[in-house]
Amino acid sequence: MDRINTFIDSLPRQLERDHIVPIVSIVAATTLLFSTYKIFSSRNDQGLKKIPVPRGGYPYFGHMFSVGTEPSRKFAEWHKESGPILKIRMGIQTWVLIADPEIAHKVFVTNGAHSGVGFSPPEKHWRDARGAIISIISPKYVDTNYMIPIKREAADLAERLIAYSKKEGGGIDPTIHLHLNSMNIIYMSSFGKRFENVEDEEFRSVSAVILKQLSLAGPEHDMASFFPILAIVEYFTGKTKKMNDFIKNERDPLFKRLIAEALRQEETNLVQELEKYDFDEKAKLVIMSDLIAAGTDTISVTLSWVFAIMCNYPQVQKKAAAEIDHFVSLYHRLPLFSERNSLPYCVSMLKECMRFRSTTAFGIPHQANQDIIVDNYLIPKGAAIFSCMESMHMNPNVYDEPERFCAERFGDNLQLMDTAAKGKLEGRDHYNFGWGRRMCAGIYMAEAELFVSFVNVLSRCSIEPVVDSTGKEHFPNIEQANNSGVTLTPASYKVNFVERTPNL
Repeated sequence: MDRINTFIDSLPRQLERDHIVPIVSIVAATTLLFSTYKIFSSRNDQGLKKIPVPRGGYPYFGHMFSVGTEPSRKFAEWHKESGPILKIRMGIQTWVLIADPEIAHKVFVTNGAHSGVGFSPPEKHWRDARGAIISIISPKYVDTNYMIPIKREAADLAERLIAYSKKEGGGIDPTIHLHLNSMNIIYMSSFGKRFENVEDEEFRSVSAVILKQLSLAGPEHDMASFFPILAIVEYFTGKTKKMNDFIKNERDPLFKRLIAEALRQEETNLVQELEKYDFDEKAKLVIMSDLIAAGTDTISVTLSWVFAIMCNYPQVQKKAAAEIDHFVSLYHRLPLFSERNSLPYCVSMLKECMRFRSTTAFGIPHQANQDIIVDNYLIPKGAAIFSCMESMHMNPNVYDEPERFCAERFGDNLQLMDTAAKGKLEGRDHYNFGWGRRMCAGIYMAEAELFVSFVNVLSRCSIEPVVDSTGKEHFPNIEQANNSGVTLTPASYKVNFVERTPNL
């Protein structure tokens, strides 16, 4: 009994703070820990190298409570200590962490058929859903149908940022404005409608549902997946019920209404395209809610990082603005996305922003549906496999001086991010969009939105720090990242969007 008490006392305070493990579950878990770890460590695969296991694991709980509040930073630390591929234990789950692009390419591309997306195998249902989405956001379709809305939303974004900066006086947090910009684009393509401003009640309602969906999808709301013994705890604490109630009473009613309205629209939209496939109502609800969440969150977060970085690097910002101004002086208009290579400095700088501060910590996890041998390492069947984006993007074997922000870094690699992601490994710029057959389906649309929005904003205004009453400048903190589920967001910040002399 003394040994049990000692073990309980050694557990991180996180357990007590979150109330996720009552004493009865801890005692029960303790009775399993030795057999669990014996199973974990007893496998002997002759001739294969063991994947390093970092320090800091607890019996039965594994490394669950060692990752801290910024898992990507902890994983990066472990990679520096133990190498480019690691194995950790998260409850009963085995996670394999990869920090080397070559290893990741071999796992996700060369052996792509042996790893499923998320925690599901690549079944026909998933392939059909992906095929439907690709058909409506392919480069050709985007060029034909979405470039005008993207340009309109970008112009509105610049106008809004300037207006609210003047109105507030002490700087603004751009998050909600970036959220509206991205949501309007994916909302228009999906449902054929948009929101007028950030005060729109339906915009705020849909945003609240998306944020709640992302929050409830986090692992803290699915502890039984890590610790089956806690299923009874989740039953009594109501976390599973909370998710089910949210789906039944909030998410599904909202998206049922939006889908019904979209089907009545005269112009073609994604909902109408889904009618060509044999999806039941449940599948449509999942596809559309996930698409709106992904299409809104990822790009708005990327732009938030870009603006924060620009404020911290004013000389880079001035050089990018000068390049835009030069184009405008020649053609008396802003560049189209198809003319992006006329702004090589801006293109390289945007790529560098996405490398320097990753939009996502791990991308979409994969699961090995059979044993995979890569570089003489065995990744066991059932293991969850993660790309550690921060570690990859700060890998000195891939990037020279990776800790330094270098706007010109990709001056010799101006190809589309979509082309780079789908091409040879040595031609890739960054890895935020994932790997192989399961990489992000909307890379082209995402880059178009990112480029056009950035150019519109920088052509209209400069991004400046907030100045307090003593004259001190307060710059965004770009050293800290908040884990917001799938994405990594910068710490909350305020800046001023100061209108420049118009060139048009």
